[in-house]
Amino acid sequence: MFCKKVFYKISILFLAAFPLLNADAQVSINCEKAASILPAIQKKADNITTTDPELISLHYLFVIDLLEQLSQYEAEYMPNLHYCDQIDFYETKHRFRRAQKQLLQLKDTLEIQRHRVDTIFYLQAIDELHHDDTVLAGYYLDRALEFNRLNTDALIAKAKLLFASGEYDECIDRIHLLYNEAPLTDDHEHELADFTAVFYDKLFTTGDSLIRIEHAADAMPIFRVLENFCHDMPSTYCNDDYYRGIIRAKTIVYESFLWIAQAAWEQKNYEKAYTFFDYAQEYLDTSEEPIEPSPEYVKFKEVLEKTRQKQQAPEGEETTVSRPESDAEASDTGTESPAEPETASPIPVAYDADQHARYQKLLTDALYDCYLGDKASARKKLKTAIDMEACGCFPRDGRVQLVYDGLSKKGKKQK
Repeated sequence: MFCKKVFYKISILFLAAFPLLNADAQVSINCEKAASILPAIQKKADNITTTDPELISLHYLFVIDLLEQLSQYEAEYMPNLHYCDQIDFYETKHRFRRAQKQLLQLKDTLEIQRHRVDTIFYLQAIDELHHDDTVLAGYYLDRALEFNRLNTDALIAKAKLLFASGEYDECIDRIHLLYNEAPLTDDHEHELADFTAVFYDKLFTTGDSLIRIEHAADAMPIFRVLENFCHDMPSTYCNDDYYRGIIRAKTIVYESFLWIAQAAWEQKNYEKAYTFFDYAQEYLDTSEEPIEPSPEYVKFKEVLEKTRQKQQAPEGEETTVSRPESDAEASDTGTESPAEPETASPIPVAYDADQHARYQKLLTDALYDCYLGDKASARKKLKTAIDMEACGCFPRDGRVQLVYDGLSKKGKKQK
């Protein structure tokens, strides 16, 4: 009887232990892989940065992925680590908790940082400006505005950089954006008001100075920039000085055509006088702003108009060139009527703005030399302009050759 009871108890214990033995036999864990997962996650976590604005958004996604890997490790490997003799369970659990805490802190930090990437880029730009690196500062400001196009501090700094480099139109775009869309604090208002005052004063002074030295053609683009600047600006920031500057500049350009016509008239080259009179009239007709020539030019214009209506030179004087034949007369004689002077050729494909600006300045300076009576200097500048036309990199102005030919003929007669 005793033996039966002992056998019965042993049987019960054996049957109770059998499922546990069977479960141990079914567990399969790659201990080598389990030992390498946490160190790999830790290494990636140590390389996460929270200060580089170029990487903040990307590293935020990396942290999210690493946290998911930790959760998977906790669910799949942690319960079975006691089957791996080479792994210390408690040490591994400590490493797991440390990595988890580090990644959660990184996640919180990057969550904040990724919403202020534009500010970080702006601060880096300011730091580069303190080191006089305007190129790198400009890059950082552009990056800041890519993340937030209405970052007020970055817009003001970018506008100042563009102004310093002479990129006025782009600078004005930033100013208009600031006044019309960007949020402005009182400090921003004061800083922007100071900057726009400097912008307006510098450009107006430059344009006004160019007009005073008879460089109206160079002054015109500057006053056009001011016109663009004052568009949609608060009324307190602009007055009508820039508009009067445009009128003054246009008036001088208009008068420049007339005094060339007057010079040709005095040389008895009436055909050229009429040609430049037509240039002046066309310029007057196409101008959107009123042009106010001086009384002497108004009087000369009236004389030229009356004489031209008669289709003859004043009595007692002979023209240096014959009056152009009409189309009918040309067909009767079998000769072609002379072509109209070419004012400008189409803009070529390989346009060179710098060469074009130099070319136009040579023409303007030559006309001014004519006005001062320095024909030799005018011919020299016009010859340089003619040589520049060979590049084909800007539209040719027919006035260059026309005035040069007129001066050359006059020079030969004086000899």
